[in-house]
Amino acid sequence: MKSFGKTYIIFGLKLALLFWLFSLFRVLFYLFNSNYFPQPEVINFVGGMRFDWLTITILYLPFFVSLWFFPRSNTLLQKVLFLFSTAIAIASNFLDFEYFKFTQKRTTADLFTTKGIEEDVFRLLPQFILDYWYLGVLAVLCFWLVKVVYEKIDQIATNRLTWKAYLLFSIPVFAITFVGFRGGVQLKPLNVIQASQYAKSQNIPLVTNTSFTLIKSTNKESIPVKEFFDEKELNSIYSPIQKFSNDSVSKNLNIVLIIAESFSQEYIGFYNDGNGYTPFLDSLLSKSVVFQNAFANGKKSIEAVPAILSSIPTLSNTSYISSKYGGNAIESLPRTLKKQGYSSSFYHGGANGTMGFQAFTRIAEIDNYYGEEHYPNKADFDGNWGIFDEPYLQYCAAQFSNTPTPFFSGIFTLSSHHPYTIPQQYTDKFPKGTLPIHESIGYSDYALEQFFATAKKSSWFENTLFIITADHTQANTNQWYNNPVGMYRVPIAYYCPKYLTDTVINTVTQQVDIYPTALELLGVESSIISFGQSAFNETMHFSVSYLNGIYQIITDDYCLQFNSEKTIGFYDWKKDNDLINNLVGSQEDNLIDIQIKIEKHLKAYLQQYQTRIVNNKLTYNGE
Repeated sequence: MKSFGKTYIIFGLKLALLFWLFSLFRVLFYLFNSNYFPQPEVINFVGGMRFDWLTITILYLPFFVSLWFFPRSNTLLQKVLFLFSTAIAIASNFLDFEYFKFTQKRTTADLFTTKGIEEDVFRLLPQFILDYWYLGVLAVLCFWLVKVVYEKIDQIATNRLTWKAYLLFSIPVFAITFVGFRGGVQLKPLNVIQASQYAKSQNIPLVTNTSFTLIKSTNKESIPVKEFFDEKELNSIYSPIQKFSNDSVSKNLNIVLIIAESFSQEYIGFYNDGNGYTPFLDSLLSKSVVFQNAFANGKKSIEAVPAILSSIPTLSNTSYISSKYGGNAIESLPRTLKKQGYSSSFYHGGANGTMGFQAFTRIAEIDNYYGEEHYPNKADFDGNWGIFDEPYLQYCAAQFSNTPTPFFSGIFTLSSHHPYTIPQQYTDKFPKGTLPIHESIGYSDYALEQFFATAKKSSWFENTLFIITADHTQANTNQWYNNPVGMYRVPIAYYCPKYLTDTVINTVTQQVDIYPTALELLGVESSIISFGQSAFNETMHFSVSYLNGIYQIITDDYCLQFNSEKTIGFYDWKKDNDLINNLVGSQEDNLIDIQIKIEKHLKAYLQQYQTRIVNNKLTYNGE
């Protein structure tokens, strides 16, 4: 029985080592990203151990199986299995110590499985390793420490167990593993959504771990359909059918849609009393219709393109483009304009096929996609991501001059994408700021200035509506942007000297509003399915997003967070920018009635979205 007791001690110590390791991951993750979690709570770290338990039992399952069958007879095999799983755990969690700053969420499997992205990941991985070399050093030290402690534990020698002692040992080990595999004894296995029990939405990444989110997002493409309302009540609350009548003279304006890579509002002086890195864009916005409270619908480029072109946000862990619904028949701004005689094109200086852009533009019925392969001068390649913005935007301007009008064209810039490379001749020309991205933002802004200087000399310029936005936000330093509202703030502006005058509008708008807003500005008569609305609509203005298992809706005054079962956060975001005072259930000033109304609207929005995507009903059929 002495050997039996030591076997239990060894097992307990190794299990404790794993929980310590994952707790260390959580502490280091917080230290690397503390700016994003201004109010961490002890429960975030303690509650996270439940998610660690599930992760450990799945990731270390081969090790546990070896314990069931060979408690002490094959220690070398057990050591190899233990350290192999440890290497995977360290690699996955250390990744998010820095990558989290790009997405503000724990990494999920779509980073490696999305068609088009996997090539970009492996192509840019060497640069990522070079930029963040210290993570590799820290990872090796961590692995070495685990190995040393494991070997020290193994020095507590025991003899081989009798079959009775083995049975007494293997049964509880099996029970611990089985229960841990589900994350507890609840009816449904633990998932990301349960993290909201231990944290407010902004702190959910502290509760989970990256190994967990990778495991849970693998092969999880199906969108569940929540039936909150019957069809009649559903359509009375919210309908995605948008109808535009030709009340004004139809304007056959060209449309040039500019999606500026990672142009957070924080970097743009126009939104920050002149403090920024975009002097040209600031001057352009001063002549445009600008929405002060404009929001992205996602945190990734691959989520932005369908939102902007087709009014389809990503409200699940898998981006719409890479989901099994990505082949659905859809509406799009180019498709609608094609019926009005428009030609269409999309320009991105990255590798053809990257992030599924080229495939999506075909589904969106864009006539021509131009990527890196089409660009004539390979000397302008930035060495990592694609063609530098300045020469590529000049190429776009020249292409437009040879394009029949009216035309629609989208341009997606890239120089402000990590690793933020700019041409050598512009070294020290732009302010370096406080973040690595700031200098490249200055360069991309300069590239836009040169593009507009060339465009103004062209015959197509005067008859063009320019739509300016960003794909998503990036790392922030200002607390105003470091919360679940601010982290989605991007520019959305409409520039057309022929028909629009400079105006600043304070109502909320979102990327999915761009498509219907453009139709209204053009005076196009059409009926579409859109999960946005015209930004000039007199009805409720709002923005919807999904992150870390939480749906969020931002209205002109309030921010509501919903975990698909109940509202967990309700804030007056204009008065409470840091979202500290949770008003859920408050009886003051009829706040509970406002909360119920907004929650009802969000539920209807989600039900329409989920039902139509799952049933391939994203195009208008005379409903």
